[in-house]
Amino acid sequence: MDSRRKQTGEARASERIALQCSIVLSSGMQVGEGQVFNMSGRGCLVESSVPVKVGDNLQLRLSLPEPEPSMRVSQAAVCWAQSLRFGVKFIGMEEKDRARLNRFVTQQWDPWAKTYD
Repeated sequence: MDSRRKQTGEARASERIALQCSIVLSSGMQVGEGQVFNMSGRGCLVESSVPVKVGDNLQLRLSLPEPEPSMRVSQAAVCWAQSLRFGVKFIGMEEKDRARLNRFVTQQWDPWAKTYD
């Protein structure tokens, strides 16, 4: 466990993958864009100029680096925020999008999990 996790009491339930993809987020009346820098099946690290604070609920649209259309997260909670970066936990997603996200994350971790047609 690294020192940051010890200080914050943070314990991740799932490992994250490093990636860069674009994101559109909505916080009430404010809509903005940002970048995702890492992700798991449960949440992601975002950098955006949209001001957020811990506890805010957001709606997200993720553009994963794959040919399929963007993915919608109907509810995500801000878990931590520091300057322009913040972590979100995915709370509400359609089941098909959650399955797609889990498949994407698994394939990034395990190249043998990919299916070839």
